[in-house]
Amino acid sequence: MHSGRPLVAVKCKLGELDALGNLRSRRDAQVRVMVELLDSTSPSGRLLPSLVRAATSLARFGRTLWLDTTWLTSRSPLIQQPRGVFEYLDACIESAVENEHGLFASHLPSLVPVISLDASNDELRRARRLIEHKYRDIAIRIRYPARSKRDLGKRIESIMRSTGTQPGQVHAVVDAGFIETIQASHVTSTANVAATTLDLLGPGHTTLLAGSIPKVRATYATVLRDRPEVTLWNEIHQDGTRELNYGDYGVTHPTPSMTGGNARSPFPYLCYTVPQKTVVLRRKQEKGDLPAELFADLVEELVERDDFAGPDYSWGDSELARCRHAGGRTAGSVSRWVAMATSHHLEHVSRRTATDL
Repeated sequence: MHSGRPLVAVKCKLGELDALGNLRSRRDAQVRVMVELLDSTSPSGRLLPSLVRAATSLARFGRTLWLDTTWLTSRSPLIQQPRGVFEYLDACIESAVENEHGLFASHLPSLVPVISLDASNDELRRARRLIEHKYRDIAIRIRYPARSKRDLGKRIESIMRSTGTQPGQVHAVVDAGFIETIQASHVTSTANVAATTLDLLGPGHTTLLAGSIPKVRATYATVLRDRPEVTLWNEIHQDGTRELNYGDYGVTHPTPSMTGGNARSPFPYLCYTVPQKTVVLRRKQEKGDLPAELFADLVEELVERDDFAGPDYSWGDSELARCRHAGGRTAGSVSRWVAMATSHHLEHVSRRTATDL
């Protein structure tokens, strides 16, 4: 098992939230989950109840959801809430958790706020109010390329003063974004940022976050893709930064589509995580084809592979096995495909060691 706790960043979409709502073991609940809020999340839509359900699912295992506002714009219905995003969602989740779990979870904070390195004074004041309401950690998201070592240290110390937090209560998420190949200069600069935050915040409080799932799937052949985010983490982790936690973007591209609507490919596909790699399967959809039938064909191929983990591995793997032609279950939507793949990925990351992530 990992010496620290890995982190998986997921978008606030139905598939990803469905996977979180179906956690079934303390092991996969050990993974820290950072949900990136999107403008599509609104008080009156379908996503908010799914987000609250995901948070209560984690609370069942004594864990708290991390929430990040990086991608929210001025059009977001959450931004327009009088109390702000974090306070509004904190109240929604707190009420649901107490109703479902009672006193068992009353000591848990409803959420951990993830704030930008460039967070405004107003955002920092709101984060402080959350901490004063109920003691909790905070996380600072640091995008690559970051500031100089001196400026980075000064800014983190300023955030800690403004929020009233201390070392041990603050986490850093060093976000390398989408990576396709590993370059020595990238390794060096990222390692320097991680070393700075580790010195300031203490061992185990810095996570390197990166992802390699492409935005566009250009082939229908089944391919086995490298996961350079694992290579990047291993190189930095083994080069003296051993208290650095691993983080990735699960089974989706790090950057969400900002054009609105469903920008994901309607063709049946699956990104299935295996040690050091991702199995990418896809089927071409012709006129008259049913997505669920094509996905069943895709699953038939997957379950025959030696690297299929088996139906007992996770909720998602169990669902995948049922989606075979004779399995009695169908899945014809992007959200269902992502839910199953995300569930498997969470379990995979929770079980793996540094040598076979």
